[in-house]
Amino acid sequence: MKKLLSKLDQKYLKIAVYAGGAAILTFFIGYALWNCLPTLSKLFTLVCAVLRPMLIGFVLWYLLLPMVKRIERMFKPEFRAKRGAAVLITFVIIIAAILIFLIIVSKTFVSQINFESLVSVIQSTGTDLQQLIQQATVYLNQFNIKIPNLTSAVTGVISSVASGATTFFFGVIFAIYFLIDADRLGSYWKNVAIKIFSKHTLLRFQELLRDLDTCFSGYIRGQVTDAILVGVVVSIVFSFMKMNYALVIGLLTGFGNLIPYVGPTIGYVSVILVNLIAGDIRMMVIGLIVLEVIMLIDGNIINPRLLAGTIKIHPLLVIASLIAGGAIGGILGMLLAVPTGAFLRMQFDKWLAKKEPPEDPKPDDAG
Repeated sequence: MKKLLSKLDQKYLKIAVYAGGAAILTFFIGYALWNCLPTLSKLFTLVCAVLRPMLIGFVLWYLLLPMVKRIERMFKPEFRAKRGAAVLITFVIIIAAILIFLIIVSKTFVSQINFESLVSVIQSTGTDLQQLIQQATVYLNQFNIKIPNLTSAVTGVISSVASGATTFFFGVIFAIYFLIDADRLGSYWKNVAIKIFSKHTLLRFQELLRDLDTCFSGYIRGQVTDAILVGVVVSIVFSFMKMNYALVIGLLTGFGNLIPYVGPTIGYVSVILVNLIAGDIRMMVIGLIVLEVIMLIDGNIINPRLLAGTIKIHPLLVIASLIAGGAIGGILGMLLAVPTGAFLRMQFDKWLAKKEPPEDPKPDDAG
């Protein structure tokens, strides 16, 4: 055995031993991971369940922090609970605004529903509940929709809505804690970063945070302000025109205006549908012209002023960012796509500036 080992090349022998050991170790690690897959899956689900509301809380904190700080400055410096009071006032204002919005929308629907037509439709369908169910079943079977499948789908939707509402509720709880303890949390993580990272890394990280804040804060807050303004203007103008569901059209247009190119599309489609159902072609044409004028003024005057100095990005990159954001994160992804694209464009420009070749040396006068 010793003679055999002595004849072998020691270099290749070591390589073979290392390779064999690595293969055996890889096998055991893979085997362990395969058996731990159910546990890892549960752990991943648990982490996602915690991260989702935490992410919502972080977004709400980022959006509401300027408002909280403004309200906080209204209190006297010696008032110790001014941050908590400012957070409470902020959420009271938001809840009041949501309630007012729901009341106005519900009143709009109630005032424009023709209850006589609704009652006549119900009466023509039949007052017998069993007969109504049978008619609905026959109608659904014509489209190959089975009641058990429909029940399962409705149950799934209700479960998803309930899960989303629970996640958002805990996200609000996280946001409240972030807003109250923002300064202490910031100081804690700053000290942690100082002890872990080098000074150069910290400076680079701070620069990235400033760039992120420049792109996101300017865009999101500017777009929210612009969306509110557009929604109010469209609602008021269409209300003076006596257009059906003027407030709803204005709210949909304003909400859609959070995402570039989406707001006008929603507005135009809403105007067309509402007036086609009402059979008022003249109102539809006038409404489309008025909405186009509002969008032209907003797109060329108001929106650029609100976003001045924060977002400078080519329309083609905007469209590409929206497509990518929608594919990755849906509506939220589309909302964050443009500032993300602007941030990446900013970092690419900075990197490119560092790579610019030096200027050619000037020729000597003697030469």
